[in-house]
Amino acid sequence: MKRILLLSSILCVCVMLSAQEIQPDITSVRVTVTVDPSVTVGPIKPMNAVNNGPAWDNEMQQQDFRILQIPYSRTHDASEGYYGERLVDVSDIFPDFDKNPDCPASYDFRETDMYIKTLIDSGSEPFYRLGQTIENQKAAKYNIYPPKDYKKWARICEHIIRHYNEGWADGFHYNIRYWEIWNEADLDQSSGRWQTDPRTWGGPIEEFQKFYAVAAKHLKNCFPDLKIGGPSYCRIQGTKTYFPQFFEYMRDNKVPIDFISWHKYGAEPSVYLMEADIIRGWMKEYGYDDAELILNEWNYRRFRSGDGSSNERYNRENRRSMKGAAFVAATMSAMQDAPVDMLMYYDFRAASNYCGFYDYQLYRRMPVYYAFYAWSKLQGNECSCKVEGAGDVYAVASVGGGRTVLLLTRYDGDNNACNLAEITVSLAGTRLGKAFCHLTDDEHIYTEIPLFPSEDGTLKLELKNNAIALIEL
Repeated sequence: MKRILLLSSILCVCVMLSAQEIQPDITSVRVTVTVDPSVTVGPIKPMNAVNNGPAWDNEMQQQDFRILQIPYSRTHDASEGYYGERLVDVSDIFPDFDKNPDCPASYDFRETDMYIKTLIDSGSEPFYRLGQTIENQKAAKYNIYPPKDYKKWARICEHIIRHYNEGWADGFHYNIRYWEIWNEADLDQSSGRWQTDPRTWGGPIEEFQKFYAVAAKHLKNCFPDLKIGGPSYCRIQGTKTYFPQFFEYMRDNKVPIDFISWHKYGAEPSVYLMEADIIRGWMKEYGYDDAELILNEWNYRRFRSGDGSSNERYNRENRRSMKGAAFVAATMSAMQDAPVDMLMYYDFRAASNYCGFYDYQLYRRMPVYYAFYAWSKLQGNECSCKVEGAGDVYAVASVGGGRTVLLLTRYDGDNNACNLAEITVSLAGTRLGKAFCHLTDDEHIYTEIPLFPSEDGTLKLELKNNAIALIEL
């Protein structure tokens, strides 16, 4: 019996020592944030644009959307939602390519009209993707092959623009400014899949370059005041990229480009910053540095090391979680100071696996909604905001309308931060008074918390891992 008791005691001690050895460090980290409203950096950018928008028959969603003040809504993949079956895509609006593009009867705008009106009535400007929805099914392919006549395709797009901006064919005068040519033509190029099972462009990339050049020249000639761009490529790192080849062809053929768009899915803000710098470098090298750079598909997606695959159940859960919300706010904050002009989150459609705004079954607002809501409170110009002490804390400050607003985000993509961040906020040249903080974390949903100044005139607060705090100074 004594031997059993002795062994039990030794075992307990070993377990306790083992637990102590693997216990995470919970020592608080100290972070200082200094805001200077007198030093403005530039305007707060539209980092809070999205793909798609609320359902046309759901007033609750439309009201939620208006509250967020979403500046732009990209129209890609609209037919995969609740808007209808035949809309936005060129092949849906102009179903018989052999018909006359100058004849209004050749077009079917009905479902697209309703969709575009819903976006505009909900307070957002459409960012119109001219092209086709991705075709993931293997059984048959329909509309992702190169058009039979590039010039005719461009003329069809011309009339789509005239319908929505100039009233052509019983149309509208919406003054939609952004028109994007195609989507992810490079997706299956490096693997050769475009030859057997294409999803976005069923032809060689060289053919896409010719097609793009014809369309861009025609549309820019027709609408010199509109923004015509693309190509929304999605392969930048980790595989062969076709961006330099695209830029070289456009430069050599004197093709105008108002904006460059690209897509990226990742789990760390740093990967977006890196790709923005790479693409901006190419733009400068090939003479397109004056064009806007727009990341118009992005969201949380963690890839496995080695084979590059991903656990999509894990990714879907995180997109609707507090971690996903902190990722969104951190990425928007980081990209505010990057050489990027706009971000467009994919996707607002509640039924999409990429939607972090809602619980699809109950339409409850999820934490990502409040990340976007917090960003909408940044108004006017960005002002100087310096962070010292922790690499997982992101900050953006704005000044406008007589208010100074600070957005703080703490994000850890690896889930290995168990400590608190003790944050001290100061305002350059003055003492702070009472302020109000709206906190979103695993225990609070945009909850108002008063902050009282310390004796030294600073504000102090604590942030858990994966948390967002909006402070009105």
